[in-house]
Amino acid sequence: MKNPELDPNKALDVIREIENMAGMPNFDLEQREDIQVKIRVNEQVGPAMFRPDPLIPGGYIANSLTIRAMRPDIFVLGESLEDFSAEVECACGKTLDVQFWKLCPFCAREIKP
Repeated sequence: MKNPELDPNKALDVIREIENMAGMPNFDLEQREDIQVKIRVNEQVGPAMFRPDPLIPGGYIANSLTIRAMRPDIFVLGESLEDFSAEVECACGKTLDVQFWKLCPFCAREIKP
């Protein structure tokens, strides 16, 4: 059975309920801003790591497994993601936060909550 703490629908409900000090919603889920992050393959970068791209200003380099393993919506809520951490341990022994990864960036196994 799926772990209810890792249910994305429950996480979205929590996000909708968060208010700022003025009692207003903290996240505007209706207004979207599309941000493109340029990530280029470089197999010399370690697993689960991103480095600034020396060729593309504002871009990053990562190995191909890291790029394949990351969630496409990784930057949706900006910098305030600590409250939504959902760590699981992969069979390879690495601890991963499922809000960032769809596969293990170390061994390519599917993450099972």
